[in-house]
Amino acid sequence: MHRIPDFPDQVYVELTNACNARCTTCATPQMQRPRQVMSRDLFRRIIDQCAEHGARKILPFLHGESFLVPEVLDYFAYIRQRAPGSHLNVTTNGSRLNREIAESILDADLLDSLIVSIDGGDKQTFEKIRLGLNYEEIRSNVLYFIRRRNELGKNKPHVSIAMVTTPENKHSRVRLKEAWKEADQVRFSVFFNWAGQIPKEAGFDKKQNFCERLFHYLTILADGRVVLCCFDSEGHHVIGDASRTPLIDIWKSPEFERLRRLMFERQFRELPLCAKCDFINQPAWAQKAMRYHPYLQQNFPKATTHLENAYKRWLMR
Repeated sequence: MHRIPDFPDQVYVELTNACNARCTTCATPQMQRPRQVMSRDLFRRIIDQCAEHGARKILPFLHGESFLVPEVLDYFAYIRQRAPGSHLNVTTNGSRLNREIAESILDADLLDSLIVSIDGGDKQTFEKIRLGLNYEEIRSNVLYFIRRRNELGKNKPHVSIAMVTTPENKHSRVRLKEAWKEADQVRFSVFFNWAGQIPKEAGFDKKQNFCERLFHYLTILADGRVVLCCFDSEGHHVIGDASRTPLIDIWKSPEFERLRRLMFERQFRELPLCAKCDFINQPAWAQKAMRYHPYLQQNFPKATTHLENAYKRWLMR
């Protein structure tokens, strides 16, 4: 079976599942589980374990807007203090990235990378998809952050502008690149159906591929439950509880191993979440590349990025 690391390469820590937007590309607006903020004690226990076992990347966000959390920068600072060798990435909608927050992040070098979701190349397209957000406000916030970072002579955090490509915004890709040319990267991703939670036109009609997430990612919800993957927004497929069980024991548990083997063997009848998910509904020829993607990304990052972009362009054609 596909080799797994001794500890997950990437750990999602959901600081909150509350969000101030209702994006049409996201499952969060329809989420039924209670909105909450992860307790600081639980958060610290998780980060301590990530530090002990050398997690390569820590992602303190998931199904919510992390900058809504009171004193969120203290959470980031704790990661920096306890796990300085881990890459700290945050994805945000940019609405709370005001000047005070920007100055604090830059002054203390709190982040390695920042991804801002901008699903439209102009105001009309953006606000049609990212409901509840103001295009001008977010553009002002993000441009201030980038320009202030540059004024300070810093090269971190690396700032990416990300767009989930849909039929509604596909036409604005060129405008997006032009509007955000001051960012370090403008990236486009494929619109997936969140494991069947969002209606979407079918692509390929057979589950032919391998998903690396079970083999390299750990997903921890705000209440401490560890779930199958980041698309399990409702927490229906729980593998363990970080408030009760060490992460390493969950990662190496018989149940997790069973699920990985089912994925490796493509037994989708036994994986109900995966059976509804089109993230892995890819052509058979991509299978080997998907299996080795984490290792290629770690050892040949630039070449892997070029290949990823070419593959995404083909998917979004």
